Amino acid sequence: MKAYIIEIKGIVQSVGFRPTIFRLFETETGWVKNTQQGVKIYLETNLNKEEIEKLILNNKPPNAQIEYLSIKNFPIKRRAFTHFFIKPTESSVGDVSIPPDLGVCDECAIELLNPSNRRYMYPFINCTNCGPRYSIVSGSPYDRDKTTMKHFPMCDQCRAEFKDPKSRRFHAQPICCHSCGPDYFLVVNRKPLYKNREAIRVLSEYLKNGGVALVKGIGGYHLVCNAKNEEAVEKVLKLKSRTNKPFAVIAKDLGTVKKHCYLNEKENKLLTSQIRPIVFLKPKNSEFLKNVRMGSPYLGVMLPYAPLQLLIFHFSNLEFIVATSANETEKPLIYRDQDAIQFQGVWKVLTNNRKILRPLEDSIVQVVNNKQLTIRYARGFAPGMFLKKTQKRVLSLGADMKNNVAIALKNRVVLSQFTGDLSEFENLKRFEEKVEDTLRFFNFEPELVVCDKHSEYFSTEFGEKQFGDILKKVQHHKAHFGSVLFENNIDGKAIGVILDGTGYGDDSNIWGGEFFLKIGKTIERIGHIEYLPFGFGDLGVKEPYRLACLWLYEIMGEIAFNHSLFEKYPFMEKAVKIKSNLKTSSAGRLFDVVSALLDIKTVSTFEAEAAISLMNEAFKNRSNVRFDYSINDYNIDFKPTMEQIASLKDINKPKYAKIFHNTFVDAIVKNTLRISKDSGIKTVVLSGGVFQNEIVLSRVEKDLEDKSLKVFRNEKSPINDGGIALGQIYLAEMEG
Repeated sequence: MKAYIIEIKGIVQSVGFRPTIFRLFETETGWVKNTQQGVKIYLETNLNKEEIEKLILNNKPPNAQIEYLSIKNFPIKRRAFTHFFIKPTESSVGDVSIPPDLGVCDECAIELLNPSNRRYMYPFINCTNCGPRYSIVSGSPYDRDKTTMKHFPMCDQCRAEFKDPKSRRFHAQPICCHSCGPDYFLVVNRKPLYKNREAIRVLSEYLKNGGVALVKGIGGYHLVCNAKNEEAVEKVLKLKSRTNKPFAVIAKDLGTVKKHCYLNEKENKLLTSQIRPIVFLKPKNSEFLKNVRMGSPYLGVMLPYAPLQLLIFHFSNLEFIVATSANETEKPLIYRDQDAIQFQGVWKVLTNNRKILRPLEDSIVQVVNNKQLTIRYARGFAPGMFLKKTQKRVLSLGADMKNNVAIALKNRVVLSQFTGDLSEFENLKRFEEKVEDTLRFFNFEPELVVCDKHSEYFSTEFGEKQFGDILKKVQHHKAHFGSVLFENNIDGKAIGVILDGTGYGDDSNIWGGEFFLKIGKTIERIGHIEYLPFGFGDLGVKEPYRLACLWLYEIMGEIAFNHSLFEKYPFMEKAVKIKSNLKTSSAGRLFDVVSALLDIKTVSTFEAEAAISLMNEAFKNRSNVRFDYSINDYNIDFKPTMEQIASLKDINKPKYAKIFHNTFVDAIVKNTLRISKDSGIKTVVLSGGVFQNEIVLSRVEKDLEDKSLKVFRNEKSPINDGGIALGQIYLAEMEG
């Protein structure tokens, strides 16, 4: 007879881990309990170590993530216990890991539509394996009295399930049913007219007939309509005050997705996971939901993650529902009931009386080279846990365009949910609330706060005001580099290839096409895209024709005035002669300028629209031709490329968009290979928003791997600015 002490770390709390362990070992003796670090088991058994480990790993709950498993044994003469039981959570535990909100599990989905089940058609059905978590919890440990479910006392039947270790709902904190849980209401013209099942049925019929409504989900409100009704989609466009940015859709079920979209194994796994992110997929028919896709080759698809969504499909029998964040474009997600009911232009709101404590956007992912590419890190991912030890308790404030903050708790790092562009005042307020909420929720007092080096970033200004004495500033692109080093546990030498739109450089210029070397604790910039002037401030980004004219004048002089852009925008002849001392190496601006030169997009109505449109055109052509460029001292000069593009006649947009992509990829790969050869370093890191371009990422990654280099990039964390917070922590730790 042996006794074992088993310690397990990772996402092992609030996911049904203890009842799973109880069921595994209920014929043995001992106990299982939650600890500050994870889960601890004392087990008396004749099983050997290998058998115990196999049992735990093969039977862990679906949403558990085991990062560390330690099994130590010692001989005993007799058992100390007569049975196996679950010990209560220690009262001192205040550092538990709260898992993200989880999409409805298969078992609850079956019960939801089973007339003989007591939770039949109950839109708040949940169990230990699914349901809201982070959006409704006010603090730790994760107990019902610290959630917004505290206002709904359990009925006797729910309480019996809650206390039964053999039940799927053992310690499922949001457990409820028709008798004791929250209710849904359909508010029409600000008056509640229908309740629960009838409210959902009426709303579903309204959507089926072309209506547009607001619907309260897990982390906030969606603006919804029938995706196949063009008039309804057009109305949503007007309500969102946007013209060209694609919408995401919820599909009725997996079969519906497979019917209309190509789906590989990795995409299938992400789509059906309980994260339930939006996944970018390629439609089988280029015309499918064209009015929703807005010219994009992708359709952003997610499966129903809330029981309510399953019921809407049940009653409406629709295939696809547009489900976009309930807000005006670039403003924060609506999650408060009063804001939803007062939303202008929508007269039907399906709401409920369970309060959302923190808003959570839908997460967005894509699969490139059979690996996850995270674009938005929010519901289902956040709060994300990384088991990294740090010397100090650190708060990192991230970046401005796409913001996630992070905290280092010495034994782990937690990455927050996404907030949009902080230059929008309401997003800035939401960011400030998020920082305050994160510090309070984790009872966290930082020893060090890290922010971006850009003095005009709103996150930097916030850091200076709130944490001036303990604030450290780090360079934006080095933080991109650090985010991948952090995520992939890379300690040795590495080459960093960082491509994005904007970042304040160490030389006070705008960086964005950078090559770094990490050796020891030093990150050195050794190359970049050759500088070109940067002018017109934000207008230069929003109206790429301005930079295109400026760069043509810089490269060609007054001959540039013969280009069609100057004919279209004649006032630019004077504007380009105003000297700008600011320079940029930005890859993002290069894509914008080429898009304008090819007359694909001269004005962007949303972030990176010109660059995205350039990629979309390139997908339509298979040319392998390249423009000219040069490399000098690890610096890439694309001026010959732009001069060739400027001289084109009778432009074939897809052809030349593809040729530019070929040119860009070739230059990035050749420069990286040259750096690798000269330095002897075989590890390469890719990061930055330009790598959201599938053509660029897939080919750069593959071409470098084909040359026997080890290539790493962000997978779990966002490759765009959403991952910056992790890199800031990495740099703060590395630099001491």
